[in-house]
Amino acid sequence: MKIAMISEHASPLAALGGVDAGGQNVHVDALARGLARLGHEVDVYTRRDDPHLPERVPLEKGATVVHVPVGPDHPVPKDDLFPLMDDFADWVELDWARRGDPAVVHAHFWMSGLAALRAGRARGVPVVQTFHALGSVKRRFQGAADTSPTERVGLERRLARDVDLVIATCADEVAELERMHSGTDHVRVIPCGVDTVHFTPHGPTDTGPTGSTERPRLLLVGRMVERKGFDVAIRALADLPGVELVIAGGPPVESLDDDPEARRLRAVAEEVGVADRVIMTGQLAHEDMPAVYRSADVVLATPWYEPFGITPLEAAAAGRPLVGSAVGGLLDSVADGVTGRLVPPRDVPALVRGVRELLDDPEKGRRWGAAARARAVTHFDWGVVTAQTERALLEVARRRDDGADTVDTTAAWLDAHAREFQDGMASLMGQSDVVRSWGEQLATCLVGGARLLAAGNGGSAAEAQHLTAELVGRFCGERRPLSAISLCAESSSVTAILNDYGPDEVFARQVEAHGRAGDVLVVLSTSGTSSNVVHAAKRGHEVGMRVWALTGPAPNPLASIADEALTISAGSTAAVQEVQLVAVHAICAALDAALRARGRLHAPTSEVVTA
Repeated sequence: MKIAMISEHASPLAALGGVDAGGQNVHVDALARGLARLGHEVDVYTRRDDPHLPERVPLEKGATVVHVPVGPDHPVPKDDLFPLMDDFADWVELDWARRGDPAVVHAHFWMSGLAALRAGRARGVPVVQTFHALGSVKRRFQGAADTSPTERVGLERRLARDVDLVIATCADEVAELERMHSGTDHVRVIPCGVDTVHFTPHGPTDTGPTGSTERPRLLLVGRMVERKGFDVAIRALADLPGVELVIAGGPPVESLDDDPEARRLRAVAEEVGVADRVIMTGQLAHEDMPAVYRSADVVLATPWYEPFGITPLEAAAAGRPLVGSAVGGLLDSVADGVTGRLVPPRDVPALVRGVRELLDDPEKGRRWGAAARARAVTHFDWGVVTAQTERALLEVARRRDDGADTVDTTAAWLDAHAREFQDGMASLMGQSDVVRSWGEQLATCLVGGARLLAAGNGGSAAEAQHLTAELVGRFCGERRPLSAISLCAESSSVTAILNDYGPDEVFARQVEAHGRAGDVLVVLSTSGTSSNVVHAAKRGHEVGMRVWALTGPAPNPLASIADEALTISAGSTAAVQEVQLVAVHAICAALDAALRARGRLHAPTSEVVTA
């Protein structure tokens, strides 16, 4: 498949080092290379900011960087590029006319989206949008310091509505899109990725400027900008005697004295009396970073806000626990109490407590670090992220290609769908411990008199009814009927609540009516973003229920707020639903296995007629 990517200010050629390098550069570089390795033809369109750059530069086999000649032929701040986007789009449109249209265009950042939508609509090419950061969030936290064009927030709202698919990088971004009233039915969460081959727990350790590993070491990684909250970590150091803080990033070490933020941070360190324990390395080479991460006992990420954040992923891949702010992408990338500890932003005492928790219990640190590495490999490795993105792009491209030969299209669909289903089954099998745990918990609570409520929309509603039918009836063997109610099957209640209270209360009000402390609420949503299901989960917590979610790929809002979740990574809604049905049967089988072990399940008699 021919794929166009537009990244107007962030060239993948700047991904490894250089003053313009950042998270978006790395993301576009890794994604373009990954898609090319899967056999696709990828063109990445970015602005030419040097007169000596050729029009087309091979990135690797199958991937090319295309330099678009608009605006000055030298670097300019990205916020100044907004007036150039129509010209950028027109050049891209002409390039497609000369070389052939792509099957889909994937835009990165809001200005790229404007160009992609203009060119895409002119040529009939579907548009996928990844924002990387939303202007409404930036404006909320930076206020007058926000240099974005004043039109940004309104244009982002329109863009989110008009594109064919939005790929959000975290659940917090989906919630922000909901607050913007942009609609989320066409939003899919696919996180940023990390190179788990480059960043590993094993290998040399960089002791850094101190040349010693005797003192416990905390590590901050990133650009020196105020919103990263490095000063919070420096102030916390005053209550952590004997601990050193390494700050890796910022300008080259020889330029630190001239950097305003570096000078401000040094002044804070002098103010709180920890200047001798704060080490600034300056900018480090990408190839040196794994050893730097491995040198740390605890990695910190202390931003006021963070659209996603690469540091938590790199720390996790390196097998290091992290203490970070409970904001933005960190809510997804850090599993609180499993791979690290999340604390309120700008809360120095909370940060101190989080660090002490790990320094006082090295075994917990090792356990969380190992869990972080495992989660990085299964959820955030670039291979996983690229495969999820490929499936999303293919799905969008297929919607346009409805004029192909029926036989060939059907065969191709079946072949692709079989692979999607296999991916989903592999995802489910990797969570067999969760399935077994749910079966055992149900064997205890339902037999003990508790009740299970289930809710979902559309196909998920059918699966909710399927689950409750198996519990009230039977699955593998004879047992007493168990109390289970599908809230979507209550047609009179559903329509009355919808009419009187609105769609968000359709399931939530029933949960409040029927749910009791100790009961179980199972909520199903392939996207994990269905508003009425999310509201039901929140109401379940309010009445003291255990809330379990069956969703599509994580992270997503529903999985984030549930007590436990089974998240199915598959390439289409249909494949997710089919694997969720397998999950429903697997949960029932686990329940029956637990009851059999307790002598409460008997083989079915010959007189029993099964459905």
